[in-house]
Amino acid sequence: MEKASKPASNAQADAKRMEKSTRRSQPMRFEEHAEWHRLSQAIRRQVEACVEIDADPEAIAGFAERAHALAEELEAVARGKRVGLVESGWDGTGSMHYLPFSPIMGRLNPASYGLEIHQEGQRAIGLVTLGETAEGAVGLAHGGVISGIWDEVLAAANAIARTGGPTGSLTIRYLKPTPLYEPLRYAAWVERIEERKVLARGECTLNGEVLTEAEGVFIRLRQPGIDWHKREEQEP
Repeated sequence: MEKASKPASNAQADAKRMEKSTRRSQPMRFEEHAEWHRLSQAIRRQVEACVEIDADPEAIAGFAERAHALAEELEAVARGKRVGLVESGWDGTGSMHYLPFSPIMGRLNPASYGLEIHQEGQRAIGLVTLGETAEGAVGLAHGGVISGIWDEVLAAANAIARTGGPTGSLTIRYLKPTPLYEPLRYAAWVERIEERKVLARGECTLNGEVLTEAEGVFIRLRQPGIDWHKREEQEP
């Protein structure tokens, strides 16, 4: 069978990815970055407040000026983080906060939704209460946000099973609307492991009622590990 070719990419984008990757040479230990976490939490609060502002234009203009000033300060030192994308030493702790910069669960990413994942037996359990930044229809979570959460929780189930890799396909069944401000519980497990694929399933419940179900097919790498994305030359 003819080997699939990689998609064409922009040389400038390639160079930028390589530069970022090269800088990330130090191990990531979340406990060493308390002030970074405080900054992320503060900015997350600002993002959440921004989508619910009810103020006069003059007040909003003042907020905008101060926000732009802070943005310029941060951009001046945003030369690229020196730590890896995966938390060191997370395995075996029961907690699965292994992706501190994830847009879904990252504690150092102000844009994340605050998903908490832990291990129960061979299952990954995700807990989250979504607010206005995840809103689609009035009072309900956006379907794209739900899909992103599922990708994260299913991948965590793969990590528990010491397998997995890039997402091949993701199927979500939206059985009932997912409300905001409610404690959601995601549970995921590995259903089947084949030579080159992993099938993971899960369900999201609220007070015992199933809201969504998910099925993910993941490409199983020859060298398993949650930090598979570091191995850019690894064939799927």
